[in-house]
Amino acid sequence: MKIYFSGSIYGGRQKLETYKKLINELKKYGEVLNEEVADDNVLIDEEKQSDYDIFENLEQEINKADLIFAEFTIPSLGVGYEIGYADKSNKKIIGIYDETITPKISTMLRGNKRLKIIPYTYINEIISNLGRIIKEEN
Repeated sequence: MKIYFSGSIYGGRQKLETYKKLINELKKYGEVLNEEVADDNVLIDEEKQSDYDIFENLEQEINKADLIFAEFTIPSLGVGYEIGYADKSNKKIIGIYDETITPKISTMLRGNKRLKIIPYTYINEIISNLGRIIKEEN
């Protein structure tokens, strides 16, 4: 299975350690296509590429993905765009968010019945149930 991971980069990096844990766990279930989201140097690395090249690469990776796994806690225009694009491409999408930081996420996400959205208090709640969560979506 190919898994596209989506998380905030320019919107804020407060959940970077969570992204690292999630990607490490997601690798047990397939190939993670967008690991750079959890790279400490992603902002520096992106300065070496054109916006167009980054966009084209991410779009191609979403197209290859069997599953989109997104962390919604930190509001991000890029994550929102990726989810909208993936949804219109009929991708399976799982979104999680830390309800201790963001008690309620956007209505555009909550109201979309095609998305599986899971709030959590501790990331280990998600990690310990990740196999079941992914299996339910496939």
